[in-house]
Amino acid sequence: MMVLMIMSDYEPPPYRPPNEAGSVLLRVSRGCPWNRCAFCDMYKRIRFEKRPLGELERDIKAAREIYGSSARELFIGDSNSLSVKELPEVLKIVYSEFPKLERVTSYARASTLKRLGADRLKVIKEAGLTRVHVGLESGDAKTLELMNKGTTPEVMIEGAHEAKMAGLEVSEYVLLGAGGMARWKEHAVETARVLSAIDPDFIRMRTLTIQQGTPLSEMVKSKQFEPVTPLVRLEETLVIVSGLEVTDTELASDHITNYLYVDGRLVYDGVAGHLPEAKNDLVKHISKTLEFLKNTDGEIWDSNYMLERGYIVGL
Repeated sequence: MMVLMIMSDYEPPPYRPPNEAGSVLLRVSRGCPWNRCAFCDMYKRIRFEKRPLGELERDIKAAREIYGSSARELFIGDSNSLSVKELPEVLKIVYSEFPKLERVTSYARASTLKRLGADRLKVIKEAGLTRVHVGLESGDAKTLELMNKGTTPEVMIEGAHEAKMAGLEVSEYVLLGAGGMARWKEHAVETARVLSAIDPDFIRMRTLTIQQGTPLSEMVKSKQFEPVTPLVRLEETLVIVSGLEVTDTELASDHITNYLYVDGRLVYDGVAGHLPEAKNDLVKHISKTLEFLKNTDGEIWDSNYMLERGYIVGL
């Protein structure tokens, strides 16, 4: 009963990265200030707003009762909470209630990182933020425009550099398939280039899924956008990984959208490893899987196939 009473006063963010599954969740803002990406329906029905400090202090205390004061990781949502000017003060309260925290992370837009700059980001870092999750999606300018990201590859690079200069870890998300059949090669080549220029601490791969009701789904219906096939998506992955020139980066494919099946049997669950050491092995693994899929007589399934046929309801 105590937990239920606390939960009624506690408002966690509705979304968090898969690797934050065990983290304390704190909703510092609601929604997304941009909220126009063609592929995304996460915050379409939520107006962006910054939550009052009093509400946040209540939630932090409630979260301590739910997760325990010995928690080691905490994630801040929603999509762009670094724009909340009181964030250092919020972090001070967070650490007073969770003194054993080792990792505190948040979603962040690259444009916000660039606007805040290294000096302001350093203040936030010194208050206790350790990592930012950034949706790169693509390094190709035309693909970013097609997906209506509201930014450019140059801003993506500059924003990440400001975060790194402030001492923050940077986790970049890549959206496989974002260029569609028309620009898959450009998307892959430019994404590898931008990631190499950023040299992030983490690269996390996701596969584009066509969510009903999004502008992208309408683009598919009107033939303005042709989703990549599973084979092309794997070719794209090979180009990206082969082109990466990074110094100390963890590559992860920690999402079901990256899975590929043959006649319902899982044959590929993505690639993961530390770069640059694992690069050659990952390239070999992708190439071997690609060769197998090119020669199979079975039906190849991906996440869009699974969604269309009801094998999975949502992602």
